[in-house]
Amino acid sequence: MPPLFSRPLFRTFWITLLLLLIALGACELAGWPFLRAPAQQFLSEKLERKIVITAPFELHLLGGIYLRAGGLNISAPDAFKVPHFVDVKEAELRLRYRDLLALQPGDAYRIKSLRVQEIDARVLRNRDGVSTWQFKQDDQEPPRPFPIFENLVIHNGTAVVRDALSEADLDLRFNTQEGTEQTASKPASAAMQSNVDIEGKLHKEALRGHLATSGFLPIASLKENNDTVRSKGWVEYGGLRADFDGQVADALGEQSIKGTLTVKGPSLSLFGNLVSTVLPTTAPFTLTTRLQKEGGLWLADVTSAHIGSSDLTGKFKYDLRPTTPLLTGDIRGKRFVLADLGPAFGTATEAEAGDNTPRTRAIPDKPLNLPALNKMDARISILMDYVDLGSAFQRPIAPLKATLQLEKGKLGLADIDASTADGSLSGMISVDASKLNGLEADVKKLPPEAIPVWRAELAWKNIDLYKWLKISQTQRENAKKENKPEPQPYLTGRLNGKAKLDGKGQTTAELLGSLDGNVFMTVRDGSVSHLIVEALGLDIAQALGVMIQGDSPVPLQCAVIDMQATHGILSPRVGLMDTPVTRVLTDGHIDMGKEQLDLRLVAKPKNVSPLTVRSPIHVQGSFLQPEVSIEKTPIALRVIGGIALGLINPLAAILPFVDPGNGKQASCAEVLQQLKQEATPGKTSSR
Repeated sequence: MPPLFSRPLFRTFWITLLLLLIALGACELAGWPFLRAPAQQFLSEKLERKIVITAPFELHLLGGIYLRAGGLNISAPDAFKVPHFVDVKEAELRLRYRDLLALQPGDAYRIKSLRVQEIDARVLRNRDGVSTWQFKQDDQEPPRPFPIFENLVIHNGTAVVRDALSEADLDLRFNTQEGTEQTASKPASAAMQSNVDIEGKLHKEALRGHLATSGFLPIASLKENNDTVRSKGWVEYGGLRADFDGQVADALGEQSIKGTLTVKGPSLSLFGNLVSTVLPTTAPFTLTTRLQKEGGLWLADVTSAHIGSSDLTGKFKYDLRPTTPLLTGDIRGKRFVLADLGPAFGTATEAEAGDNTPRTRAIPDKPLNLPALNKMDARISILMDYVDLGSAFQRPIAPLKATLQLEKGKLGLADIDASTADGSLSGMISVDASKLNGLEADVKKLPPEAIPVWRAELAWKNIDLYKWLKISQTQRENAKKENKPEPQPYLTGRLNGKAKLDGKGQTTAELLGSLDGNVFMTVRDGSVSHLIVEALGLDIAQALGVMIQGDSPVPLQCAVIDMQATHGILSPRVGLMDTPVTRVLTDGHIDMGKEQLDLRLVAKPKNVSPLTVRSPIHVQGSFLQPEVSIEKTPIALRVIGGIALGLINPLAAILPFVDPGNGKQASCAEVLQQLKQEATPGKTSSR
């Protein structure tokens, strides 16, 4: 019997196997050129897109997958009238088998190397979410993130980005200049350099920028355990300039970023638009921050932030991983000027202040960007060492502590704890804009249930007006000319009070024009300008004497105002100022919606003067052009009686809340009790 291997059947097998190996080797050496058409057809059916692979086509499978093609064209969906999604010229792709074998559902493909001579991409997305980069996918398989590239070289490339959802209309150009590698006998001719240029519009604002990297394009990650790519770039956006110096890798994947960012611009809100987060409208600013991003978490250490005249620092974490991004951290300030935050409530920005258009309203009526409050949640601790309240105040708030919370469109400044002029301020302020979710910032008409709701509950205690109110420059100059001591404010004493107010609206004007609630204030243990007292009492002789001899303070026995707000109309239920020489009562109303004044001040002098004109004073007109007039018919006593009679019920309500004072002079409670007795029919004045 012949040996087994010499049998015809087995001999045929070994010859066939040998021929097959020779054929496979030949195909591997040739690069499997005949597979181009089947691969093209397979991919077109799999992705439900027209795929065109052009020659030369070369595929190698030993030790890994190597693919070289003269070109690759992937069509765009029929809904988009563009020539293609991606068009590539001269591409080389390398894959490792171990990366493919380790791939799990939902994992990103790991690509060892991709080198492209030229690429043109059309990255488009409609408002309904349909995009050019969507392919057919098994519903049972989770979507895969953008591939991870260990080595990506694109010599020349362009991309058109038109995204209706992010309001992006951008053109990108990028390239890589490789240079030559350094050897023992030949130095490198040039270091590898990659560049990305961008120009267009984002959120309807003009944008352009440049990023240069000392290596591969940072849209790809490098090999494991290698450093990220050294990068330096800038962006100009709607008057804002941002400069970055640091390291970037995998910008379209995990987005590893670390470096220093310096930003300068007209408002923080513009920077918020650029980075797709919520920041308030402010005065012009500059900031420097150490920035780091790993995956979906941003870390920002703001080492310096100058907003107008304010000087701030802070540390923040911005987590993109939750369904609604979350911003946490703390903000601190050596000096914060309240006016720098004015544009957030509709006051004119620096650019708008130069507009010479005549003003028609005193209260800002510019829509606030309240719908943006639904874009993220936040928990921020606030500590300000010094808060400048403005030119009318000589003492700041120092310090100010509070907690800012934003959740599902509801923003609150809670746990307010502030000190100023030996007194304190506490309470909370909030706005509920949750019903604006999904609406545009400048929406004009809202259904009643969607209008943002504001609320404020504040209390202030023992604020020393002598230390708090600033003395006017005129007073100082007059005292200096006459060699008199430093003058004191027109009003001094201890200010106490509380406010509980609600309102609705998208603008400050709408908010104030809808106020409901109450404001209650008292001043005790103080004084008031003698000239003001006599002017209110229209005692011409006394006023002339004061002007000649000089103003001197009059003890203020009591000052109380209990203001009721109803649909934006503020009416003093009780308005009283009492001194040893004059008692002044106030009635009328202030219409915040129409910005109109209609107040009446009635004084009852307690002394005798031949030139006392006992007539009420009217303060009327608009906030921008108020008018002061004297009632022609002098019926002050009858008016005083009528006002006081109307105060009986309000007085009974507020007496329990009036501070009794320090016993050195008549307390507010005593004055109010006396006024109640005088106003009651059948009672006579004790004075």
